[in-house]
Amino acid sequence: MCGRFALGRPIEEIAREVRSEPLSDLTPFAPSWNVSPQQWVPVITQTGVHSEKNVPRHMRLMRWGLRPSWAKTSPREPINARCETAHEKPMFRNAWKQRRGVIPADGWYEWMSTPQGKAPWYHFHMDESTCYMAVLWETWNHEGSSLESFAILTTEANQDCKEVHRRMPVLIETHELKSWLEGSLTLTPTPEGRVDRHPVSRRVNNTTNEGPELSEPIPRLFIQE
Repeated sequence: MCGRFALGRPIEEIAREVRSEPLSDLTPFAPSWNVSPQQWVPVITQTGVHSEKNVPRHMRLMRWGLRPSWAKTSPREPINARCETAHEKPMFRNAWKQRRGVIPADGWYEWMSTPQGKAPWYHFHMDESTCYMAVLWETWNHEGSSLESFAILTTEANQDCKEVHRRMPVLIETHELKSWLEGSLTLTPTPEGRVDRHPVSRRVNNTTNEGPELSEPIPRLFIQE
C-alpha cells in the first residue's frame, strides 16, 4: 500500500526531465512532504480530458482517490490498485486500457509494524532521482460537476522494501514512460538495489504537519517525537 508521499521538487524541473508540458499557471501546486489521500496532485499523462489518445505529454492536477465515471460519491474511494488484478476489476479495468499516468515523487512513506506500534519509514531512489509512480485515472461527471481522480498502482515489495511492508508502488523508469503511457509496457518488479529507506519521525502521521524535515532520518527507530 502507498498512503503518503513527498513531492518537494519544483514541478517545472520535473516537466523538463520527462519532456512534459508543466502545470498551467492557473493550477499551481505547492511543494509538500506529506501528500495524503484526497489531495490534488500533478499527474503526467498523454491522454486528453475526453480520452483522446497520444496528445502531447502534459501535467494535470487530479485528486488522489479514484472515482470511476459510473460511481456514486463514496468515503471509500480507492487510493491504490493492485497491478496484478487491475486489468480485470470493474473499478479499474477501463482506466487500465485507456487512462494511464504517473505521478512524480521524491519518495513515499510506509509504516512498519513493531512492538512499539506503527513506525513510519521513508523510501526513495538510492540516486535521489525522481520516483515516477504508475497511476490509473478516471473522469467523473455529474450534474455539471467534473472530477479527475487517480489510484496508485502497487506491486509486491522487492528486497529493498519488503522488511517494512509487503507492497510498494509500481515505479516507472524515465525510459519506460512512453511505453507505459501508451499502454504497451509489461510491468516488471523494481530491481533490488534501486530503493533506499530510513525511519522518520511519527510527526508524518498527522496530515497537517508539513516540511522537508518529515522525510529526514531519525537517529534510531524508536526515538521519535
